[in-house]
Amino acid sequence: MKKTAMTALVSTALLAAVPFPSIAQVDETIKSGTEINEISQRTTLLIVALNGDEQIAGHGSGSLIAREGDTCVGVTNEHVIRGQSRGLTYAVRTFDGEVHPVEAMRPFSQADLAIVTFECEEDYEPITLATYQLSPGQEVYLSGWPGGSAPGAPGTFVRQFTSGSISTLLDRPVAGYEVGYTNVTRGGMSGGQVLDEAGRLIAIHGLGITEDVSAIADRLNVSEDDAAALAGKTGFNYGIPVSTFLAGGAQSGRMPSMDVVYSTPQNAGNGSTVAGADYDYEPDARDRVRTTDILDDLDRVLDVVGRVCGFIGC
Repeated sequence: MKKTAMTALVSTALLAAVPFPSIAQVDETIKSGTEINEISQRTTLLIVALNGDEQIAGHGSGSLIAREGDTCVGVTNEHVIRGQSRGLTYAVRTFDGEVHPVEAMRPFSQADLAIVTFECEEDYEPITLATYQLSPGQEVYLSGWPGGSAPGAPGTFVRQFTSGSISTLLDRPVAGYEVGYTNVTRGGMSGGQVLDEAGRLIAIHGLGITEDVSAIADRLNVSEDDAAALAGKTGFNYGIPVSTFLAGGAQSGRMPSMDVVYSTPQNAGNGSTVAGADYDYEPDARDRVRTTDILDDLDRVLDVVGRVCGFIGC
C-alpha cells in the first residue's frame, strides 16, 4: 500500500507524543442499549489486512480513541496487525464508510495490544475511556466486526453488538487478558469494544470461547499452562482492561491525548434505563459493508494520494 511521507511523519509524531490522558467531562449516567449502540457504532473500527495484490487477507476490529488534527488513533489487538511482519498492509473503515490506509502501527510489548494511526479529515469523535474497579455481574456491551458473511449477503461484513455481564476477573493476567464476560462473540471481533453501561470503553476484546489451548498459546506467545488458564474458563470471553492499556502506553512514553474517566456509571434515577438483557440489537445500513466496497474505496483513496504526490511531491 502506498503512503504519503507527510502523513507518515504526522502519525509518527503523534505516537511519539507524551501528553497525560485528559480527565473527560462527559455524561456518566447509565444509558439505554440503543444509546450505547449509537456511541459504539460511531467509534468501532473495521481493520482489514491486505496482501500484495491488495486483496483482503484477514480482518479485525478496533476503537477510535483519539484525534489530533488530521490524524486519528485507534487501539486494537497486536495479533490483529501481526501480519505486518509478513508484508501485509492495513486499512481502517470508519462508521461513515470511508476507508483509510493505516500509516503507522505500534504493538505493545507486554500485552496483546497495538495502536494504529491513519489520516482522517472528517470530524470524528473518539470514544471515552474509563478505568475503575470492575466487578463480576456488571453489565457490559461488546461491539466488533465478526468474520464470515451475513446470511443471504455473501462477501459482507456486519457489525455485531451484544450485551452480557462480567463473569470473572483473573488474579494473574495473561498477555494483559484479565476481564472475562458472557457476551456472544465471533472471530473477527478481536480488538473490538467492551463498553460499560455509560457507553465508555473499559476493555479491549481479544479472546473468544472457541479458542483452544494451542491456539491461545500461539496467538499470545505464552506457555500452554498460561493458555490453559484461559481456555479452561468455558463459556467466557476475555478482554484487556483499559487500565492495562494506559499503563503500557505510559511505560513506552508514547501515547496520544485521550479522554479518560475514573468513575463508575451513575444511575440517572428516572427509571428509564433499558437493561442490557432487554435490548434487541438490529444492524442498520451503517453496520453492513461489502468487501468489494472496501477495496473500491481504498483504490479511490490511493489514486487521489498518488495524484497529489505527483503534484506536490511526497
